[in-house]
Amino acid sequence: MRTIKAPPVHSRAPQKDRSLWFYQNVSFPMRDTPPVELEKFWSAQLLADKNPAHQWQCCGPDNVAGRVTALLIHPDNPNQWFAGSATGGVWVSHNAGESWKPSWSPFANQNIGALAYLKFTGNFVGKSILIAATGEANMSGDSYPGSGMYKSEDDGLTWQPLFLQPQGITQTIEQDVRTFPRRIGSVDFAENAMAVGSVFLDDSLPAGLYLMADLVSGFRACEYWGQRSYNCHSVLFHPRDKKTIFASIEPDGSLNGIWRSRDFGNTWEHLTKGLPPADQFRRTTLAFAPSDPDVIYALASDRSDHVLGVFRSTNGGNSWRQILDPQRCPRERQMSYNNTIVVHPRKPECAIWGGMHLYHTDNAGRRWRILTSSDRNKKNYVHGDHHALLWPEDDVIVSGNDGGVSVSRDGGNTWRERSSGMVTTMFYSLDVAASNGKVFGGGTQDNGILIAGVGDAKERDFYRAVPGDGGWIVFDPAQEGNVFGCIAGFEVFRHRRGKPWDFAHWKNVKPKPSQIPDRETRQRAFNVLAIAPSAHRGARTLWAGTNRLWRTDNNGQRWRTVSGSFDGSPISAIGIARARPKLMFVGTTLGGIFRSQDGGSTWSQSLSCADIPARAITSIEPHPKFADTVVVTVASSGVQNSGVELLTGYDLPYRHVFRSRDMGNTWEDIDGGALPNVVFYAAAFETHPPYRLFVAGDAGVWGETEGKWLNVSGNLPTVVVSDLVYHDKDRTLTAATYGRGVWRMRPGKQAIDAVDAGPAQEQIHIAVGLRLDPRVAAPALLSPPDGMAVDRSSEQTLVKLTPVADAVGYQLEFAGADGFTSGFTSTTPEIELPRLGNGKWRVWALLPGGLRSAASKWRTITYR
Repeated sequence: MRTIKAPPVHSRAPQKDRSLWFYQNVSFPMRDTPPVELEKFWSAQLLADKNPAHQWQCCGPDNVAGRVTALLIHPDNPNQWFAGSATGGVWVSHNAGESWKPSWSPFANQNIGALAYLKFTGNFVGKSILIAATGEANMSGDSYPGSGMYKSEDDGLTWQPLFLQPQGITQTIEQDVRTFPRRIGSVDFAENAMAVGSVFLDDSLPAGLYLMADLVSGFRACEYWGQRSYNCHSVLFHPRDKKTIFASIEPDGSLNGIWRSRDFGNTWEHLTKGLPPADQFRRTTLAFAPSDPDVIYALASDRSDHVLGVFRSTNGGNSWRQILDPQRCPRERQMSYNNTIVVHPRKPECAIWGGMHLYHTDNAGRRWRILTSSDRNKKNYVHGDHHALLWPEDDVIVSGNDGGVSVSRDGGNTWRERSSGMVTTMFYSLDVAASNGKVFGGGTQDNGILIAGVGDAKERDFYRAVPGDGGWIVFDPAQEGNVFGCIAGFEVFRHRRGKPWDFAHWKNVKPKPSQIPDRETRQRAFNVLAIAPSAHRGARTLWAGTNRLWRTDNNGQRWRTVSGSFDGSPISAIGIARARPKLMFVGTTLGGIFRSQDGGSTWSQSLSCADIPARAITSIEPHPKFADTVVVTVASSGVQNSGVELLTGYDLPYRHVFRSRDMGNTWEDIDGGALPNVVFYAAAFETHPPYRLFVAGDAGVWGETEGKWLNVSGNLPTVVVSDLVYHDKDRTLTAATYGRGVWRMRPGKQAIDAVDAGPAQEQIHIAVGLRLDPRVAAPALLSPPDGMAVDRSSEQTLVKLTPVADAVGYQLEFAGADGFTSGFTSTTPEIELPRLGNGKWRVWALLPGGLRSAASKWRTITYR
């Protein structure tokens, strides 16, 4: 018998399996997709859509948060905490994590990588400025790149760009994507200097170490390790010397590891004494001991994504000592994804590092103990996958992880989740029970399968049903208690009606190992499920896809395949005609569309046509009444065209939504260029006349009727909408998002009618993410008058306004004669006018939900 050897493991470990879900849908081939198209779309959305038929209601979860990438405590207020979400923006707690609310506009880039408080000198002396750097840097491809850095001088009420390019560079969306890092995971500062560490997932976007000496010169890329993108995972200024910088660098090869500069980045020295060979290093996180700046810790991963070691220096990095035997934590893996370390605020020998779990030493590494458990029934349970750690007090430890925020107040012995109200759950899929619209749920990133409306879960809370990385979920059309769901690796579970909803009462009903090779279960991150649409009670026919189609007619007790491999790629969509259940369609990751007219017994060859791009079919939606009509949505890519026109040779624009009126024999492009050139994940028909079509993707939710498209996203955050379900009985549309939970609306009669967008609106550079509410006029200005001359010796000049109803604050824009522009805010209708020289100013009111009023007319001021 021939023996087939397993393929060798590449020294650079792959990303997490679920990244395939993002890559296969968003880009082809696998690469980090520049967010230019999304940013162009967002930047044009200046006017808030206040149509009542387009207003969505957030359905939670309030009790299950998504991935937290950064944590911060206000330097002057220990009860004010900030958390950065991988795909859900910035959140603030005013009670030390007991509850959270958004501190970031829903209409800004939601991908957060790092948070910091800076204290500048000069005109800003003494003022703490909150910095948010966008773009997750955890080497996970399931999030989009960011859009630069932002500052807030009012503790997160408003944000302004801190996108300081080298002088002479013109800032546009197209240029900025090529001249500034898009995944920032580390920010540090010393006086007016700043350092930024960033990473890349492929070299089409810039990344590395960026330094800013002062507020005038802007950032410069450090090219010491080469001119091409490289990873800088961690960067720190020496606590007592702003010219000394430590950085962990990964340009791949013998230059990997820990570096130090004593002259603000002009020259660098490779710190290697006592450390393993540099080419063994991968992601490394650095941490100073707050009580002794000569003590530095480093947590490093190796080339296979396990722990290389924890290293400690007591002489400012001149030499190091291994203080952790990696063999003592063999289960720790994916260390390019989880990698964080923190030192006790007063004891330099005490440290905690985080991977999948947390580990603690109180004697400089002579002894380590595991702090956390993955068992929810234990007092030291903490959600796995740690990305950020704080140790603000002796016994207070805070973790940011894939489940939100967890806190210990007894030195790590017991822990509690502290994510209430942080609606950042990352949903891959969604289903709503046909028999009861209050019951719905879906698969989520690292929070398993979550279901609302069951058990003892209160409104906006979800029940934690099945752990892991949750995939597809389908409800029995006749009985919401009968549910099937899957997690990564073709693990299929069934819940029977009348049973409790905890995981112990879900039965694993996947095919037996003898039926399916292990490699087949792992072809796609999540296996697509579909259930027969019949409303009659009884055993259900369930369909599941690998690269073949699987069927069970007895609730998963026995499975059989009903097809061979369709085109060698995994199945990415299954559609069953409600009006003719034996009519089925299958879509594949390579863009194939296959049809069966006899309930899956026989299948056509691919019916996809030349005009449909050869990308993943993300959804197949048959018409609810006319079975011959079917719609498919198509994934996106990093390219701007989908082929070449035969007659002219010109590039053909990329399209994402296609319809067939003859069961897939022929197709028509119904995107027509009216939809943004981004991935669309889902389609859903209204099940009543006029049978409107809705599609959803990275640019929100859109509706179509009579060949016209309208954005019906309304107040939805600018985040990936990963799935969409129309409920027949309730006539509601439910959307799952990848980073901001689940939302629901009832499409009214006017939902697809054309809406007058009003006159063109001005884009105000400092009002990041704020959309104009067309119903709210500018606040009336009371003083000072236009053209006022002020004596330079006067103490202050107050701008006084007439209060605006429901305003949460007011913002003033000052434009100096030298071209300098800045913003200032107040929570009262009085704002101190900055003494920045002659110039002009205007104001507007800040409204809840990322909205603002119209801006007032400009007024000038001069100083004599």
